[in-house]
Amino acid sequence: MSIEDYIADLDQRFFQNQLSAPFKTELKQLPLDRKDVLEFVERTFRFMHMGKVSAKDISLITAQALGTLMARILPGGWEGKVPPVTLPGRHIAMDELLKNSEFGQKENVDMLDIGCGFPPYTTLDTAKLFPNWNITGVDPSLPLYLLYDDQGNYATLDENKQTVYFQPALPSLENWNELLSDYEGTKRRFEALLEELLQNPTTCRYALPRVEINPILQHETAKLRFKNGGIGQVDIEPQDVIRCFNVLIYFDNPFFERALSWFSDHLKEGGMLLIGANWTGSSESYYSIYRKLKGKLIKSEFAFSLDCIAPFAIIPWYANHDDDAQTKELMDYVSRIRSDDAFMQEFYALHDADRKRLNICARDENGYYGGPDPNMGPHAMWGGIVSLLQGLNDAGLNTKAAEVLKASGLNVTVNAVGHVSVAF
Repeated sequence: MSIEDYIADLDQRFFQNQLSAPFKTELKQLPLDRKDVLEFVERTFRFMHMGKVSAKDISLITAQALGTLMARILPGGWEGKVPPVTLPGRHIAMDELLKNSEFGQKENVDMLDIGCGFPPYTTLDTAKLFPNWNITGVDPSLPLYLLYDDQGNYATLDENKQTVYFQPALPSLENWNELLSDYEGTKRRFEALLEELLQNPTTCRYALPRVEINPILQHETAKLRFKNGGIGQVDIEPQDVIRCFNVLIYFDNPFFERALSWFSDHLKEGGMLLIGANWTGSSESYYSIYRKLKGKLIKSEFAFSLDCIAPFAIIPWYANHDDDAQTKELMDYVSRIRSDDAFMQEFYALHDADRKRLNICARDENGYYGGPDPNMGPHAMWGGIVSLLQGLNDAGLNTKAAEVLKASGLNVTVNAVGHVSVAF
C-alpha cells in the first residue's frame, strides 16, 4: 500500500474524507516501514472518532507530530525504551491541586513522584512548593553522565558510556526533528563528545559543552531524594501521595491494573494516587484520582482540562495500546460535550476568536484549524496555549461543560484548578 492509499483509507474510515490537503501532506512523511508508528496513527484517529472530533478541529501541529515526530519519540524509535520527555512547569496544576487537598497544609507528607524524568523538573517544582514534604523522585532513566553540547542540547549516558536518551535544548518540533533525523549519528556524536570532555573537562559549571557526573546528586536534599527504577522496581515505604504522570500511556491495560496493585501496596491508608497525562503548563491534562480506604484503592474522580475537547497537540489521544482505559474514558466525556451543539457553538465563538487573536492554530479560509505563526518561538506558543485554556475557564466554559455532563447523568463539578471533574 502506498502512503497516499494509507492516508486515504484512514481519512475515509474516520473522517468521511474530510481531512484537509495540508493535513494529509504532513502525513505523507509517515514511515511505511514502521508498523508501530502506523498503528499509533490509526489508534489516534480511532480515539478522535470516538470523541466525535471533526477533521476541521484538528490542528496542523497534530499533523506535524504524527507525520514526523512520532517516529522519533515512540519507544520503537528508542530501542523499546520509554523516552523521559520532560518540561519545567508541566505539573503546575497538579501541584496546585495537591496544595488544595487535605495534604496541602501538612508537613512531613511522604510523596512518591514515579516517572519523574530527567532532568527531574516536575519533581523539583513540587519540592519547591512543598519544602517540608519528604519527596522521592523515581525514574529508570536517571543517568551516570549528563552531557550538554555547544547548543545546549543534552544527552544522558549510562555507566558504559552509551547514550540512553537525548533532547533538544528547546524541545520544539523542528529541533526534535533536527536531532532525530540521524538517530545513530546523534548518539555517536554525544558519545564522542563525552570521551573528549572526560579527557579535557571544563572548569566552569555552566560552560557549553560540558559533562556532569552523577548529576542527580546536585538536586538531593534532606527532604528530596531520587532512585533509579520504575513501577514495581523500587523498594520504598508506603506514601501519603503517589503521582504517576505521562508513564502509563505507554503500557497496556493489564500492566495498568498491575500498577494499581503496586500503588495500593505502597500507599498509606487515606493516601492519594494521581495517574494521568498532560503537556506544557498543565495544558491537555487528564487524570484519575484514587484514595486508599479500608485497605482498598478506590477511584474517586476523573478530571480533565477543557482544552482536551479541541487540543493543539496530541496528548489527549497519546495511547500506545488499543485498550488504554484512561483515553477511552476521556473520549467518552469529550464525545458527550461535543454532542451538545449549543455548548459547542459558544465554545467555538470564544475559542476560535482567541486563537485568531493570538495567531495560534487559527482557522484557515476553509474552516480548518491551521498551524502556529512560523515566527513564533516555542515558549511564546506554549504560553499562548496556556493562556487560551485560562480564557476558556475565565469565561465559565468549564462550568458549562460540567453542566453538559451532568445532564447526561454524571456527577460532575469543576475542581480547585478549573478542571472538569467526574466523581464516583
